[in-house]
Amino acid sequence: MKKILLFSLVGFSLNAFAQDPDDVLKYSWFAPHGTPRSNALGGAMGSLGGDMSSSHINPAGLGFYKSSEFLLTSKFSNKTNSVDYFKTNTSVSSNKINLGNLGIVLADGRKKNNWSSTAFSISYTQVADYNNHYGLSGKNTYSSFTEKFADQLYDTESSLTAAQQNFIYGSSLAIQSNLVTPIFDKNGDITDYRTTIPIGNLNQKNDVVTKGGYNELAFGWGGNIEDKLYLGASFTLPMINFSKTNYFGETGHFDFYEESSSKGFGLGAKFGLIYKAQPFLRFGFTYHTPQLISFRDAISADMYSNALPNGLSSYDLMNNFKNNFYPASYDYAMTTPSKAIVSSSYFFANPSKPTQPLGFISADIEWVTYAGTRFYSNDNNQDVVSYYNDLNYIIKNTYQNNINIKIGSEVKLNGNWMARAGSAFYGSPYKDAGFKASQFVLSGGIGYRTEKHFIDLTIMNTMVKDAIFPYRLTEKSSYYADFKGNNLMFNIGYGIRF
Repeated sequence: MKKILLFSLVGFSLNAFAQDPDDVLKYSWFAPHGTPRSNALGGAMGSLGGDMSSSHINPAGLGFYKSSEFLLTSKFSNKTNSVDYFKTNTSVSSNKINLGNLGIVLADGRKKNNWSSTAFSISYTQVADYNNHYGLSGKNTYSSFTEKFADQLYDTESSLTAAQQNFIYGSSLAIQSNLVTPIFDKNGDITDYRTTIPIGNLNQKNDVVTKGGYNELAFGWGGNIEDKLYLGASFTLPMINFSKTNYFGETGHFDFYEESSSKGFGLGAKFGLIYKAQPFLRFGFTYHTPQLISFRDAISADMYSNALPNGLSSYDLMNNFKNNFYPASYDYAMTTPSKAIVSSSYFFANPSKPTQPLGFISADIEWVTYAGTRFYSNDNNQDVVSYYNDLNYIIKNTYQNNINIKIGSEVKLNGNWMARAGSAFYGSPYKDAGFKASQFVLSGGIGYRTEKHFIDLTIMNTMVKDAIFPYRLTEKSSYYADFKGNNLMFNIGYGIRF
């Protein structure tokens, strides 16, 4: 069955860069990336505390600290991606070692008024790992990649001069490479733009390599009142470094190469509380505000075709049309989805020693407002503003708010060793039920703790199902590919208490 979705993305008239709806998930839909202990528990840390990840999940958990702590972690990821496109399956694997967490907690265990203890933390964590590689190939009987360029020129009602000069990162390359041509009426006026490539049985290939990460620096504070009510807040600084190498080709017609990068820096906050109803029962609530992130994007492109076998680049067009202004980068801003987390944990004891906790079971339920993501222009140009208004409208109608569920357990094996296991399920962020998108996480690990030192080891496997649009069209439906990814991560951390 053909998997075709009508996606009425507006034809944008930006001279240089444009964001698309896929960016919503890039900055909000990802599996847990906390400390090794947190990852082993499936990320279900909202009502637990006493872990460096508290600053990034529920800062009220910092109130459990009675002594100070330093933590350093690292992780190794092996990613295998499989993409099904027009009944052709393509698999690609990649590996990467990253810094996981780095942070310090400074705790004051002295009782002051009603406060039993307080703690301040500075911590760095990688929220999302963008290092990835996937490819797809297949015989497309429905459309050509070059139709997206024709759509852009038609939707923006471009003159021939504008078509040749104003879209140097795509459409101008296509028309000057004779891959797109204008259609004239009897008066010599342009009525349409069309691809010159015959539609039907086009051998297409797409190869995408992404690098970078979504990192977060958090300044957190937490305290507890009579060891009963725990309150906390953290001020977060998201730092994003993303780059993408994108190749798309149609055999016998063209090869298109695109290099793009995004660098972002922003502000956000997280507020939380944990209530210890009984020594064995805790409840937690957390609210993550939308993060306001300012981005700067850069892009370059090259097109090789039968008409220009030696290629034509965006830099060539810049030099050919020096009287035009082509910005070297483009600035804009976005707000990420907000998140609310409801948590609970139950501590159980050995029947023979009921006063000594043996372990716990913890669960988190997250509500994420994917549809609330918004992009904003830093430019007063009305065309640019209109583009972002249209993009936000599409986001609102493409995505839905949804629930993520996390559960984890820890059992004390003896005085120093602990075993952990966890799982998490991330539901589809799409409104269209035809997209079978989800993320399922299984994790486990062990921990060794002494009075002054601790080591945590974790294995976490994340299975992802999603939809990939190699390109989007506006004059007819867009075809998407089924994506299945598997990320096996090994996580190790070492900490010192003082």
